[in-house]
Amino acid sequence: MKTRYKLIGGVVGGIVVVLLVVTLIGRQYWWNAVSKQPTDASVGQQTDTTTTALANVTIVPSQPTNTQQQDKVCAAAQQILQNPGAASFDASGFVQYVYDQAGVQLPRTIAEQVQFGTIVGGASQLEKGDLVVFDLGSTPGTGTFDGIYLGNNEFAAVTTHGLMKMSLNDSYWSSKFIYGRRVL
Repeated sequence: MKTRYKLIGGVVGGIVVVLLVVTLIGRQYWWNAVSKQPTDASVGQQTDTTTTALANVTIVPSQPTNTQQQDKVCAAAQQILQNPGAASFDASGFVQYVYDQAGVQLPRTIAEQVQFGTIVGGASQLEKGDLVVFDLGSTPGTGTFDGIYLGNNEFAAVTTHGLMKMSLNDSYWSSKFIYGRRVL
Protein backbone atom coordinates (compact mmCIF):
# COMPACT_ATOMS: atom_id res chain seq x y z
CA MET A 1 0.00 0.00 0.00
CA LYS A 2 1.25 3.47 -0.81
CA THR A 3 1.64 6.17 1.79
CA ARG A 4 -0.60 9.12 0.93
CA TYR A 5 -0.37 12.65 2.29
CA LYS A 6 -3.01 15.34 2.11
CA LEU A 7 -2.77 18.87 3.47
CA ILE A 8 -6.05 20.57 4.27
CA GLY A 9 -6.28 24.14 5.38
CA GLY A 10 -8.51 27.04 6.14
CA VAL A 11 -8.57 30.39 7.86
CA VAL A 12 -9.96 30.73 11.38
CA GLY A 13 -10.10 34.25 12.78
CA GLY A 14 -7.31 35.37 10.49
CA ILE A 15 -5.08 32.43 11.50
CA VAL A 16 -4.13 29.84 8.91
CA VAL A 17 -5.00 26.33 10.11
CA VAL A 18 -3.42 23.31 8.45
CA LEU A 19 -4.30 19.66 8.92
CA LEU A 20 -2.05 16.89 7.71
CA VAL A 21 -3.69 13.58 6.80
CA VAL A 22 -1.40 10.60 6.26
CA THR A 23 -2.57 7.17 5.14
CA LEU A 24 -0.03 4.52 6.05
CA ILE A 25 -0.51 0.75 6.11
CA GLY A 26 -4.29 1.01 5.88
CA ARG A 27 -4.77 3.52 8.69
CA GLN A 28 -5.26 7.27 8.56
CA TYR A 29 -3.45 9.59 10.94
CA TRP A 30 -4.54 13.21 11.22
CA TRP A 31 -2.56 15.97 12.86
CA ASN A 32 -4.72 18.92 13.83
CA ALA A 33 -2.60 22.07 14.00
CA VAL A 34 -5.26 23.80 16.15
CA SER A 35 -5.45 21.25 18.98
CA LYS A 36 -1.91 19.98 18.31
CA GLN A 37 -3.27 16.47 18.86
CA PRO A 38 -2.82 13.47 16.58
CA THR A 39 -5.82 11.27 15.94
CA ASP A 40 -6.27 8.18 13.85
CA ALA A 41 -9.18 6.61 12.02
CA SER A 42 -9.33 3.18 10.47
CA VAL A 43 -9.78 3.33 6.71
CA GLY A 44 -12.46 0.66 7.09
CA GLN A 45 -14.62 2.90 9.27
CA GLN A 46 -17.24 5.28 7.90
CA THR A 47 -15.23 8.45 7.27
CA ASP A 48 -17.52 11.00 5.69
CA THR A 49 -16.31 14.53 5.08
CA THR A 50 -16.70 16.29 8.41
CA THR A 51 -16.77 20.02 9.05
CA THR A 52 -15.28 20.93 12.41
CA ALA A 53 -16.76 23.50 14.78
CA LEU A 54 -14.12 25.89 13.50
CA ALA A 55 -15.30 27.95 10.53
CA ASN A 56 -13.77 27.28 7.13
CA VAL A 57 -11.93 24.11 8.16
CA THR A 58 -12.98 20.86 6.54
CA ILE A 59 -11.42 17.47 7.21
CA VAL A 60 -11.49 15.35 4.08
CA PRO A 61 -10.20 11.83 4.74
CA SER A 62 -7.91 10.54 2.03
CA GLN A 63 -8.82 7.15 0.67
CA PRO A 64 -6.42 4.40 -0.32
CA THR A 65 -6.33 3.62 -4.00
CA ASN A 66 -8.70 0.84 -4.99
CA THR A 67 -6.31 -1.42 -6.90
CA GLN A 68 -9.01 -3.99 -7.68
CA GLN A 69 -11.09 -1.38 -9.52
CA GLN A 70 -7.95 0.00 -11.16
CA ASP A 71 -7.21 -3.47 -12.50
CA LYS A 72 -10.79 -3.87 -13.76
CA VAL A 73 -10.67 -0.51 -15.56
CA CYS A 74 -7.34 -1.31 -17.21
CA ALA A 75 -8.40 -4.86 -18.14
CA ALA A 76 -11.61 -3.58 -19.77
CA ALA A 77 -9.67 -0.94 -21.71
CA GLN A 78 -7.03 -3.48 -22.82
CA GLN A 79 -9.72 -5.94 -23.92
CA ILE A 80 -11.34 -3.31 -26.15
CA LEU A 81 -7.91 -2.22 -27.46
CA GLN A 82 -7.24 -5.83 -28.51
CA ASN A 83 -10.53 -6.02 -30.41
CA PRO A 84 -11.43 -2.42 -31.34
CA GLY A 85 -13.81 -3.40 -34.15
CA ALA A 86 -16.22 -5.10 -31.76
CA ALA A 87 -17.64 -1.83 -30.43
CA SER A 88 -18.08 1.70 -31.71
CA PHE A 89 -17.48 4.56 -29.27
CA ASP A 90 -16.81 8.24 -29.24
CA ALA A 91 -14.23 9.46 -26.69
CA SER A 92 -16.59 9.97 -23.74
CA GLY A 93 -18.60 6.85 -24.55
CA PHE A 94 -15.44 4.73 -24.39
CA VAL A 95 -14.47 6.22 -21.02
CA GLN A 96 -17.98 5.78 -19.63
CA TYR A 97 -18.22 2.16 -20.85
CA VAL A 98 -14.83 1.12 -19.45
CA TYR A 99 -15.52 2.59 -16.01
CA ASP A 100 -18.95 0.97 -16.03
CA GLN A 101 -17.22 -2.41 -16.44
CA ALA A 102 -15.51 -1.72 -13.10
CA GLY A 103 -18.80 -0.72 -11.47
CA VAL A 104 -18.19 3.03 -11.59
CA GLN A 105 -20.91 5.23 -13.05
CA LEU A 106 -19.50 8.24 -14.92
CA PRO A 107 -21.44 10.98 -16.66
CA ARG A 108 -21.83 10.69 -20.44
CA THR A 109 -20.18 13.84 -21.79
CA ILE A 110 -16.55 14.93 -21.64
CA ALA A 111 -17.63 18.25 -20.11
CA GLU A 112 -19.16 16.32 -17.20
CA GLN A 113 -16.46 13.64 -16.97
CA VAL A 114 -13.63 16.18 -16.57
CA GLN A 115 -15.41 17.53 -13.47
CA PHE A 116 -15.80 14.08 -11.87
CA GLY A 117 -13.44 12.81 -9.16
CA THR A 118 -10.43 14.47 -7.57
CA ILE A 119 -7.83 16.42 -9.53
CA VAL A 120 -4.39 14.82 -9.84
CA GLY A 121 -1.89 17.57 -10.49
CA GLY A 122 0.85 16.32 -12.75
CA ALA A 123 1.41 13.36 -15.02
CA SER A 124 3.99 11.96 -12.59
CA GLN A 125 1.21 11.53 -9.98
CA LEU A 126 -1.13 9.53 -12.21
CA GLU A 127 -2.14 6.03 -11.22
CA LYS A 128 -3.59 3.42 -13.54
CA GLY A 129 -7.31 3.90 -13.95
CA ASP A 130 -7.17 7.70 -13.61
CA LEU A 131 -8.86 9.89 -16.18
CA VAL A 132 -6.41 11.94 -18.23
CA VAL A 133 -7.75 15.30 -19.36
CA PHE A 134 -6.55 17.29 -22.36
CA ASP A 135 -7.21 20.68 -23.88
CA LEU A 136 -7.75 20.20 -27.62
CA GLY A 137 -9.93 23.28 -28.00
CA SER A 138 -9.49 26.99 -28.42
CA THR A 139 -10.12 27.92 -24.77
CA PRO A 140 -6.84 27.41 -22.86
CA GLY A 141 -7.08 25.18 -19.80
CA THR A 142 -10.49 23.75 -20.67
CA GLY A 143 -10.81 19.97 -20.66
CA THR A 144 -12.19 19.01 -24.07
CA PHE A 145 -10.87 15.45 -24.40
CA ASP A 146 -10.28 12.58 -21.99
CA GLY A 147 -8.92 9.07 -21.85
CA ILE A 148 -7.93 6.38 -19.36
CA TYR A 149 -4.45 6.15 -17.89
CA LEU A 150 -3.06 2.61 -18.20
CA GLY A 151 0.24 3.10 -16.38
CA ASN A 152 3.78 3.48 -17.72
CA ASN A 153 2.87 6.90 -19.19
CA GLU A 154 0.33 5.30 -21.56
CA PHE A 155 -3.36 6.01 -21.94
CA ALA A 156 -6.22 4.71 -24.06
CA ALA A 157 -8.67 7.00 -25.84
CA VAL A 158 -10.84 7.27 -28.92
CA THR A 159 -9.46 9.89 -31.32
CA THR A 160 -10.41 10.83 -34.86
CA HIS A 161 -8.16 7.91 -35.85
CA GLY A 162 -10.13 5.45 -33.71
CA LEU A 163 -9.39 3.72 -30.42
CA MET A 164 -5.70 3.90 -29.65
CA LYS A 165 -3.11 3.44 -26.93
CA MET A 166 -0.91 6.52 -26.79
CA SER A 167 2.00 7.86 -24.77
CA LEU A 168 1.91 10.93 -22.56
CA ASN A 169 5.56 11.33 -23.60
CA ASP A 170 4.44 12.07 -27.17
CA SER A 171 5.09 15.77 -27.85
CA TYR A 172 1.52 16.35 -29.07
CA TRP A 173 -0.21 14.75 -26.08
CA SER A 174 2.20 16.10 -23.46
CA SER A 175 1.58 19.64 -24.73
CA LYS A 176 -2.20 19.16 -24.52
CA PHE A 177 -2.31 17.38 -21.13
CA ILE A 178 -3.94 19.50 -18.39
CA TYR A 179 -4.46 17.19 -15.39
CA GLY A 180 -5.67 13.81 -14.24
CA ARG A 181 -8.83 12.93 -12.33
CA ARG A 182 -8.93 10.16 -9.75
CA VAL A 183 -12.39 8.59 -9.79
CA LEU A 184 -11.60 5.24 -8.14
